[in-house]
Amino acid sequence: MSHADLDSHSVAELQNGGVVNVPSRKADHIRINLQEDVSAKGVDSGFDEYRFTHRALPEIDLDDVDTTTSLFGRLLAAPLFISCMTGGTHEARRINRNLARVAQELGLAIGVGSGRALLEHPHLADSYDVRPLAPDVVLFANLGAVQLNRGYGVAECATLVRRLRADALVLHLNALQEALQPGGDTCFAGLLEKIARLCDGLDVPVVVKEVGWGIAPDLVRDLFAAGVQAVDVAGAGGTSWSEVERHRIAEPSRQRVAAAFSDWGISTVQCLRDARAVAPDGVIFASGGVRNGVDVAKAIALGADVVGIAGPFLRAAADGVSAVRDLAHEVIEVLRISMFGIGAASIAELRRTPWLRRRGEASSSPRVGRLQYATSGAGSFLDITDDVSSIVRSSGVREGVVHVYSTHTTAAVRVNENEELLLRDFARFLERLAPAGNGVYEHDDFARRVNLPPNEPVNGHAHCRHLLLSSSETLPLVDGRLALGVWQRIFLVELCSPRERTVVVQVVGT
Repeated sequence: MSHADLDSHSVAELQNGGVVNVPSRKADHIRINLQEDVSAKGVDSGFDEYRFTHRALPEIDLDDVDTTTSLFGRLLAAPLFISCMTGGTHEARRINRNLARVAQELGLAIGVGSGRALLEHPHLADSYDVRPLAPDVVLFANLGAVQLNRGYGVAECATLVRRLRADALVLHLNALQEALQPGGDTCFAGLLEKIARLCDGLDVPVVVKEVGWGIAPDLVRDLFAAGVQAVDVAGAGGTSWSEVERHRIAEPSRQRVAAAFSDWGISTVQCLRDARAVAPDGVIFASGGVRNGVDVAKAIALGADVVGIAGPFLRAAADGVSAVRDLAHEVIEVLRISMFGIGAASIAELRRTPWLRRRGEASSSPRVGRLQYATSGAGSFLDITDDVSSIVRSSGVREGVVHVYSTHTTAAVRVNENEELLLRDFARFLERLAPAGNGVYEHDDFARRVNLPPNEPVNGHAHCRHLLLSSSETLPLVDGRLALGVWQRIFLVELCSPRERTVVVQVVGT
């Protein structure tokens, strides 16, 4: 099942003399997901295309493997998100409470179903309100993005967040589902601008997700430019909501229309790889067809920050809180042992592991790795030599070159001496050549800039300093080692402000 929402519903679906029968529709979605085969047909998540290379000697202890990570400044026990699913019925209340109890117990993030029903029918609040059972978790409210075209704005979204005491708001994109749903709401024009206004006005992070057909890279880029703080690519390969809606449609011809889309969408893995390529510093959630802890580990290694699971948790929650607890323990334990099996002691090491490869690739050691860093601010010189050397060792290459590349225009890669006083000299030298905040950089005149990203820093000086340095260094590799001079070290040089930075290392040779 994808990171989908069991509560998606249409403003035009009318029953009982013009009154939207919200509980009935929500009950249908729960029943169908539990009882029918609603998996995608002819498209899969893509995780089976990848395998980890087993490390017979991982050089770490299993007890030292740490699955904790952070999200929006909050600690999670594992990079796992119990996806937004349901609300609005008695059964939804039981499901949400079972999930929330385990999320609190194990320190996981959790989302609830679409809040439109809660805003329009306040008496349904009890089926959504899980904060009393999960006071410490990262909790996501949820709303269909199309509602921004139906009069909803910052005030309504803030009300939803406040009522649920949520830490963030998820906007879900379900255009295809609405197109297939009886009376579906298909007014999706102009939403990106309204999402941008919401991001600017809401005082909690906004996350945008699909419901199981994936988000292409151009839209990922546009969403981050609009100000969203995370994107859940929610790719194809889990639950197909065209299949869910097919089971709700009575008319045979409309059933056939829905069935035609059972193989629609972009695989989760493809979405994830493309999203990370266009947003190297963005917070990326991966969901859609995630079945177990190995899939979670693969998603993290492919670039995800957090991984969402819905269907397995829905089925477990229907059975009771103990089933949810057992499932969560199982997923985390499989993740932990997967990390042990490749010698990754932390989530950060899993993210940059060189030991995940596509099926059919040559069994020789990997030759490309990614390094992630959190810099301390302008003028910081972060010595990354040992991390680069680790990728070189993993590659197995004995003779050749190593290319070390920063994916940023305000963070450079340079070789020099790691001596404290000299590093201070470097910082003063750059400050003299391109002083910060002196009012001479046209790049800092936001009134004249076009396509200005949200939260754009005043950093004309940082770009000018980068022009004096370089994005990369290429180093000789001799007898399996970096051929550095006695005092030479490789630095990631931060020229702007404290940021998350990515360095790509490619080893070429024999």
